[in-house]
Amino acid sequence: MKKTFLVACLFACTATFADNKTKSVTPVFGDTTALPAILSLNLQSYIGKPVDSLLAVLPSNYNLRAFLPGSFGYCRGIAQVWGTTSYNSCGVSIFINNFQYLSFPMYTASKTWDMTLGKKETISFIRVYKNNSECLFGCNDNRYWD
Repeated sequence: MKKTFLVACLFACTATFADNKTKSVTPVFGDTTALPAILSLNLQSYIGKPVDSLLAVLPSNYNLRAFLPGSFGYCRGIAQVWGTTSYNSCGVSIFINNFQYLSFPMYTASKTWDMTLGKKETISFIRVYKNNSECLFGCNDNRYWD
């Protein structure tokens, strides 16, 4: 199966970064509250802009923000996830094709990718999904996958 529970993967593969929010997972945010706000944005207008421009307008009650691991030492972009389980969640994957501020590959034992630098990178593609498998935006380009 191409799609796996993204949150579990992100917890297993996340990098450390300075602005990580510590969040409780007790409130039920999920797609019932965050998804309409996300889909109301003109997401296509953020392609070619810094990652931070999109993160600034996404709902702030996310549970997780992390780097999207590609393969060892590499990164495909940044993900932000809202929800409590794989059946009550939604997320935004922000793909970056050409890193200008972060250096890759990074082969150190503990990844210390800097989210502050990641926010400066340019957005190449955006994908929105709910419940970890249903793609709602950015579904037609197989070069970008979660």
